[in-house]
Amino acid sequence: MTIMRSKKDAKEKRISLPGILAATAVGIIQFLDVFLLYRRIRNGEAISVRLSSGQPAAFLIQCLLEFLLPAVLLILFALVLKRDFFPGMYMTLKGKWQRIAAAVLIIGILGFTAYGLVAKSDKVSIMLSLFYYFVIVAFAEEFVIRDACTYFLRDAPWPLRYLLPNFFFALPHLFNYAGWSEISGGVLLNFLFNGILLGYVFGGCLLQLFKEKSGSIWLPVLLHCLMDYSIILKY
Repeated sequence: MTIMRSKKDAKEKRISLPGILAATAVGIIQFLDVFLLYRRIRNGEAISVRLSSGQPAAFLIQCLLEFLLPAVLLILFALVLKRDFFPGMYMTLKGKWQRIAAAVLIIGILGFTAYGLVAKSDKVSIMLSLFYYFVIVAFAEEFVIRDACTYFLRDAPWPLRYLLPNFFFALPHLFNYAGWSEISGGVLLNFLFNGILLGYVFGGCLLQLFKEKSGSIWLPVLLHCLMDYSIILKY
């Protein structure tokens, strides 16, 4: 019995090259997607969410383009997993503390929204920001990086399962760190060697741990949304 368990554990922890390649491919595509957004911003072609009320239709079309990778992955996983899609992709929310945590996070998001609608003059940008930061940023990043990528690495040892996806989560934040302006050598070196890259990797690993311990992708999505959506306080 012990020998059989050891063989089973070794099999479960083996490094799958196809899984690594699939997760890496998704991470690279995600990075390229953000890079293209960076280029559009640099060329003055992208619409800022803060100024989205002036061109709401064009902004929503831009959002659809940004959501292309998550949409494709959602369809592919739904077709492959079928009935196992929701449990297999952590799309359920079970347990008392999980539901309480979700309720607290939702209240926080709604609180920011209520404040924005009362205190800010541009109500449309507040609602578009809610959509953008919940769907296009929080859900898209959590699903692609900490759901799809980690699914490909589900049988890999935990350091690889955590570090590889969250490296690809951290890397595109270079553009945000540079303020979406030109990336100089100093900015790049500071991002790579002053702990900023590692800080994003560590934060991503915590969100992934939160997902696995709670058994739901929705708690990291809501927390991610709450943190990013708080930018409306500066509108």
